[in-house]
Amino acid sequence: MSILDLFKKKKEAYDRAAVIGLDGVPYRMIRSLTAQGVMPVMAKLLEDGYACKMDSSMPPVSSVAWTSFMTGTNPAKHNIFGFMDRRRESYGIYFPNATQIRSPTLWDILTDAGKKTVAVNIPQTYPARETNGVIISGFVALDLEKAVYPHKLVEALRKMDYRIDVDYQNADERKEEFFKDLFFTLKKRRDTFLYLLEKIPWDLFIGVFTGTDRLQHYFWDDYENTDSPWNQTVLDYYRAIDTIIGEMTDKMGGDTALLMLSDHGFAHLEKEVFINSWLKQQGYLQIKNDPPKSFEDIDPEKTKAFALDPSRIYINVKGIMPCGIVNQGLEYDQLIKTLGEGILALCDEETGRPVVSRVFRKDELYKGPFMDKAPDLVLLGAPGYDLKGAISKTALLGPSKFTGMHTYHDAFFYMKGLAPLKVKPNIQDLAPTILQLLGMPVPPDMDGRPLV
Repeated sequence: MSILDLFKKKKEAYDRAAVIGLDGVPYRMIRSLTAQGVMPVMAKLLEDGYACKMDSSMPPVSSVAWTSFMTGTNPAKHNIFGFMDRRRESYGIYFPNATQIRSPTLWDILTDAGKKTVAVNIPQTYPARETNGVIISGFVALDLEKAVYPHKLVEALRKMDYRIDVDYQNADERKEEFFKDLFFTLKKRRDTFLYLLEKIPWDLFIGVFTGTDRLQHYFWDDYENTDSPWNQTVLDYYRAIDTIIGEMTDKMGGDTALLMLSDHGFAHLEKEVFINSWLKQQGYLQIKNDPPKSFEDIDPEKTKAFALDPSRIYINVKGIMPCGIVNQGLEYDQLIKTLGEGILALCDEETGRPVVSRVFRKDELYKGPFMDKAPDLVLLGAPGYDLKGAISKTALLGPSKFTGMHTYHDAFFYMKGLAPLKVKPNIQDLAPTILQLLGMPVPPDMDGRPLV
């Protein structure tokens, strides 16, 4: 039976498709907020469609997940493995942007077909590339001039006092200021969405709310704790988003397919886990200058493995790393096995609970032309334990300034008019689904499957 036989399609194709993104909002949160009456618009939409849990990318971070969404491919094809990546010529790191994406995006494909896309505030789209339509880049966009295509929209956005992102640094120490900025940025996001929905012709519209992720990193416990003095403020933010979703869907009208999603889930964070601390203690990671200031302080002639945020381990392999010391083949395989067993045995001494729930080899997750850039192991943290790649930490576990962390299995997916799915979707499935909804062919190199 083909994948298409598993689903009951309501119609063959739509004139247009619209996607609303809620960065980091888990499925269970949507269900809770609609049941409480906080999001009545969303509740009404759920009655006329299907919502479910969706798997994110591995690792479940916005740069990787949103790139997987927009390309329908895995990191070994689209080339984004994390917010930071290792330099090929050294052991230093850099922060990849949209110029490093190697798979066609949805708007690339639609442009080739003569169709228009409006894409606003999607992470990992900076700098904005030329397209048939509008791109307003999301996190991490450094300069509005480079974040907007076509450039003539910059003046209109400045008059609107558009904000790329909320200032969320140390939000726990300046709560009132943070929430004021959060709601102001949301208003500007709303104004921009509605302006573009009205003024710009489009075949595909994508608008993403990212303040949800910023809020939940710092205030997840305040959301879960109804006695918190900030609990109602958190709920008010979601009420405001719900109202905007209603305004947006009212303006879409016509023959428009409506989808909503989050790029990953969220959950309570108890402690951070510093993988490089353990690698140093076990002798796999050697440092030239201690304490190290950066990854340039790795001693490549003595190091066998190191970790990058949030949960990626790289083996210092001969022929791949600039000064690799681990032989490919038997030595590599044995090291992978030993590291995996050691990591799965790591426990929180205070509770006795494991801190890592699963260890993936690269070939379990990735397939494509950039396999040589892929991490050799990717770790999935146990509930409550957020894995980090900080190189200067000395302890395995430590407290966090955050109260919420990303999760893999609990992202959110919704489509209006969709019959219940018999398989759990993955974020890679959205691009081929959107193309199929628009009556367009799905490129054969996409990893995702159409859900309609």
